[in-house]
Amino acid sequence: MQTGRLFEIVYLLMERRRMTTAELARELEVSTRTIRRDVDALSGAGVPVYMTRGKGGGVHLLDNYVLDKSLVSDSEQEEILAALSALGRTGAVDDDAVRDRLARVFQREPVDWLDMDFSFWGAPPEYKHAFDTIRRAICTRHLLRFPYYDAAGNASVRTVEPARLVFKESCWYVRAYCLKREDWRTFKLFRIDWENMELLPDRFAARPIPESLGESGARPRGDDELVLRFASSAKERVREEFAPEMIGHLDNGSLEVRLSCTLDERTRFYLLSFGSTLEVLEPHDLRTWLREQAKRVADIYCEQH
Repeated sequence: MQTGRLFEIVYLLMERRRMTTAELARELEVSTRTIRRDVDALSGAGVPVYMTRGKGGGVHLLDNYVLDKSLVSDSEQEEILAALSALGRTGAVDDDAVRDRLARVFQREPVDWLDMDFSFWGAPPEYKHAFDTIRRAICTRHLLRFPYYDAAGNASVRTVEPARLVFKESCWYVRAYCLKREDWRTFKLFRIDWENMELLPDRFAARPIPESLGESGARPRGDDELVLRFASSAKERVREEFAPEMIGHLDNGSLEVRLSCTLDERTRFYLLSFGSTLEVLEPHDLRTWLREQAKRVADIYCEQH
């Protein structure tokens, strides 16, 4: 006798209140004799289920019956339904069927209290497809293969054991064990060729995930020492994008940021994005580079007659 089938009978009767043995047998793909035995077993276990004969007869569940509240309290039922609703919004489950089913079991109305969209404005359908594919690969432990572009635009094909989707500093990353590098890597979702991502049939055994994976979206690291002065108008962006211990507040309302990082092309253009709200105090060659870039931008927009 399968415990799962007994629960299924209780669930069906809570939803429909009455079913014939033939209907239950078809639904559960067993014989009517098996259904009768299961009903006897449920009744013997204290579940108020009974059978009647004649017109309108069948298998019944006592009106207003709910699962034993000593197993799941009212507040726990609410928390379960709220959590399942949130999972549905994140895409961790394909639909709300599980939530709605438990809501009927608990005899409660589910509430959609949260709405989330992990894509960006104007994101193409391939973005959501990529997100769902990665999620399935993690949950079912299937290998993923995709072309990947590094910061310099160099392409390589990676086959990975995906472990987690990570949201960091306004970007999504995939933590995965890379079979090519034979080590853990963190891949930025925007650098993955979504259209050519493959969910492979091969499965993998879970590996322990290192505590720190050094994802590229983490706090800047490197040997170049920078001293930056920001106008007070950039205060909110500075607070969002630099660690508190890096930020100093000056008497005139401006902010001074000191940090160590690798002064590569990506970092230079990131600093350029602050425009006139930033003055680089050190190093001197970075000041020179920014001045040259500003002049080139100004030249582009000089009026030509």
